[in-house]
Amino acid sequence: MHRFISARLLILMGFLLILEYGLSPFFVFLRGRPDLLYLVILDYAFFGNWQQVPWFSLGVGLLRDCLGAHLFGIQALSFALTGYLLSLGGQKLERDNFWVRLGMSFLFVGLTEILSLGLAGWLETSQAISLNSMGTIFLTTTYTTALAP
Repeated sequence: MHRFISARLLILMGFLLILEYGLSPFFVFLRGRPDLLYLVILDYAFFGNWQQVPWFSLGVGLLRDCLGAHLFGIQALSFALTGYLLSLGGQKLERDNFWVRLGMSFLFVGLTEILSLGLAGWLETSQAISLNSMGTIFLTTTYTTALAP
């Protein structure tokens, strides 16, 4: 039986949190930057217990909600929903294949970003969905997928 969270995963999450909120603003390329917290979820999905991915994603989303500036719950909901889709993909697809992992990573990050933007645009009046924001989502998705496990 797998543990829900391991010491290696806690160390990885702490390291990526420091990089995400400490150094990540310095790595902006063409309005996009890699989002490092996705890497923890992808690592858990591909090399850990894929059945617990929705719960783990919910936890990472709650952590991100606590540290972020959006309405509380937007990140948690979008991470949990796309984490559920990621766990379904982990059941049906072969996770050992590099190209499958790359495609699943791209879809997970892209869908989570689009869902977060949609929820923020619906619930927060200050955020509007535009072609510019979709370009930023594509660049963020591409950069994060390039770093994915």
